[in-house]
Amino acid sequence: MSMNKSLIYLVFFTLYTILMLSVGKYGINKTKSSRDFYVAGNSLGLSLSIFTFAATWLSAASMQGLTGSIYTYGYSAALYAVIGWFLGASLLVILAVRLKDYDIVTIPEFFRIRYGSRLFQAMGGAIIIVSYIFYIMLQIRGFGIVLTQLLDIPYTLSIFLVYLFILYTTFGGLYSVARTDAVNFILIVMGTLVALSLVMGNLGDITEIHRQAMLIDTKPFQGFATQTPRGSLLDPFAFGLHPPLLIVTVFFGWGLGLAANPQYAIRIISAQSKEVALKMIGLSVLVLAFIYICLILIGIGSRVLIPSLTGVSSVDEIFPYIINNILYSRWSGFVLISLIATAISTANSQLLLVASGFSHDIYKNYLNPQAEEDNLLFVNRVFICIGGTLALLLSITPPLSLLTFGGHVWGIFSSTFLVPLYGGVFWHKATKEGAIASFCGGLAGLTLFYLVSLYLRGKAGFLDHITVHPAVFGVFVSFVLFYVVSVITYQKEGKKIEN
Repeated sequence: MSMNKSLIYLVFFTLYTILMLSVGKYGINKTKSSRDFYVAGNSLGLSLSIFTFAATWLSAASMQGLTGSIYTYGYSAALYAVIGWFLGASLLVILAVRLKDYDIVTIPEFFRIRYGSRLFQAMGGAIIIVSYIFYIMLQIRGFGIVLTQLLDIPYTLSIFLVYLFILYTTFGGLYSVARTDAVNFILIVMGTLVALSLVMGNLGDITEIHRQAMLIDTKPFQGFATQTPRGSLLDPFAFGLHPPLLIVTVFFGWGLGLAANPQYAIRIISAQSKEVALKMIGLSVLVLAFIYICLILIGIGSRVLIPSLTGVSSVDEIFPYIINNILYSRWSGFVLISLIATAISTANSQLLLVASGFSHDIYKNYLNPQAEEDNLLFVNRVFICIGGTLALLLSITPPLSLLTFGGHVWGIFSSTFLVPLYGGVFWHKATKEGAIASFCGGLAGLTLFYLVSLYLRGKAGFLDHITVHPAVFGVFVSFVLFYVVSVITYQKEGKKIEN
């Protein structure tokens, strides 16, 4: 990296650091109680709600994972993830209508109030802790890849820096997270538009981009397993690289996982009112749709510009590599900072939920019900450090694909949270026994299906051509157990009352 380029990148990174430090300290002074810490005192207006909802949504899996996957597979990558995300968001609208009626600060707390089980709340907190630590690992990996390009430093040092960013911006609770999310989201939008202009400036007409994309038949990058079949970039299933069965069933992971995801449900709770929550979801989805159109054009356009890359070893490295090496300009540093912003804005939101999962759903709920506010805030911040450290250690040897692994993590939420949450809100016959059976059975079904499919895929050749997302089985088992056990136990309870 040239001295001039390094200096420009360092200036961008320094300015971003100062910005995060100045904005992040707001919540540290503002937060006085656990309700402030978890849901900003249920005080977020429409603008802040949109910023924090959309910025939390746009993770490294979106900006790096999706864009790199579009470059590699074409439009089938959008069907794999984006369509499911937006379908899942439509279910959040239904949830918002009823969830705001509950006086809660975490989603597992809803389980305790609705089903009368402290154990169930603790179980929900445990799933949140484990799932989000794995997902934060993905954000740290995304940040590490970008910062390695930005500052030309080793990956291990890069991920340590993101660790410090995430801890600081989370320490002030949702007040800090929401305001840093606002700054990060503005940077993300601007960076996306700059990246799109760099790509389109080198290619021009969208129709011509697609005509040239139809002719590409090279490997996307050295070391990739297969060569791109000619025309597959515009095919909805990439001529079999993304099989139809996988595209359909991945909705049970990405789509239903989003619908049941506590990081979005908690933003419904933190909104000032039900009206604000509904507008937040609708307007956020519109803005996000525009951003995804831009990312898809960046991915396809980059493939036309450079049909085969050297210098990358995974899908997630493609976008930052192109900005830094192929389309370098004086604004490349700004685009790379916007990629960092996606990782920070998602990771701090999730680390906040990790802390609440332990301090509120396990510690106060199950271990120390008499805990005072100062003690809870202290426990929150200690567990932020613990959760962040665990995610940091996991990110040293991360998974190969942000997008694929993220879908598996979201599958945990669809298999455990989805049915007890929506069933509890909308079905008055749902029982504690049915909800707990659904939660445990869904998790067991997901895990068993995943392990068995991995084992059989290597043993039986015919399974190499059948790809089903493991969340399908988890959601199915969860739904069946919820309904059957609830019906049985509800009838028994009714007979007891009659007697």
